[in-house]
Amino acid sequence: MDEGATNGPPIIAATRGARAHDLINPVNGGAIGGGLPTALGAAIARPDRKVVVLQADGSGMYTVQALWSMAREKADVVVIVLKNDAYAILNLELARVREGETNARMRSMLDLDGPSIGWVEIATGLGVPATRAATAEEFHRRFEAALGAKGPQLIECQVIAPKEWHALEEYVHRTR
Repeated sequence: MDEGATNGPPIIAATRGARAHDLINPVNGGAIGGGLPTALGAAIARPDRKVVVLQADGSGMYTVQALWSMAREKADVVVIVLKNDAYAILNLELARVREGETNARMRSMLDLDGPSIGWVEIATGLGVPATRAATAEEFHRRFEAALGAKGPQLIECQVIAPKEWHALEEYVHRTR
């Protein structure tokens, strides 16, 4: 499941050499927030298969209550929260519709770092075991453990938006 938004494409591209798997992309028509409930639905529909969802932090906030439903249903889902502390995808939308430069107040409306969202604490509070990975090595260990466990698991990963994303944002703004 890919609702990784700005960080999803390079991760999905890296799975090309992985063992056979299906890919679902719930972002349809520009709407965000479908990753967690779609992963829940996939896990309920196919309880014999492990579901892994790449979830951007901003769009995950739209439907965070799906974590509680995952716990309730004992859904076999690994949620990987790609936490960049921003509604980064919405910065692109702002560049598409905004005439002129943005100001600090406008940009702050798309930041998620004041306060930063604690996905581990949210997930745990909703009944989903959760961990935080600060390095790639730590993520790999936590991901292997989550794949070996039954039921929902969440791994929060601090990431940055790819530099190509910022370049696209600037290009859209300049050429509008």
